[in-house]
Amino acid sequence: MSENETASPISGTLPIEARTVFRLSSAIFYVIGLVITGALVFAAVWFDWPVWLRATAYGLLAIAVIYSLVDIIVFQKWKQERFTYLVQPLEIRLHHGIITTHDVLIPMTKVQYVHAKQGPLLRKFGLQTITIGTAGGSHEIYAIEESFAKTLREQIAVYARIEEEDVV
Repeated sequence: MSENETASPISGTLPIEARTVFRLSSAIFYVIGLVITGALVFAAVWFDWPVWLRATAYGLLAIAVIYSLVDIIVFQKWKQERFTYLVQPLEIRLHHGIITTHDVLIPMTKVQYVHAKQGPLLRKFGLQTITIGTAGGSHEIYAIEESFAKTLREQIAVYARIEEEDVV
């Protein structure tokens, strides 16, 4: 692409499959926490702890169940819906957040590397996460379609003029 040509920006939101991945990973996390809290309740009953300790254990279990259900059903949906990105020749914009929103602007001149990663859940749904590294840290475009992730990763590398060995 020549210097006087203007490239069209690439923008988007996360695919609907990302919601499923977010919900599954949160469910795995909450099941572990609920098992630990359930063990605490079991210990409180088994060892006949004082009433106030048993009531506290039951209360913790109730709060954990309610919060995990709200997070899995509501917050993960909002997380998927409220994440947007815009990749332009001079900058990358990321906007995300539910209660506290973040609007991140990454100048292409500061991009040092572009990395794609894919865990077991992302692989099952054909998604990848792209990490954009700068000197100040890294930023992620979560759970985008695998074929599009490759195109987006390569386009960011072209815009940032990154050599092939830095695009993983």
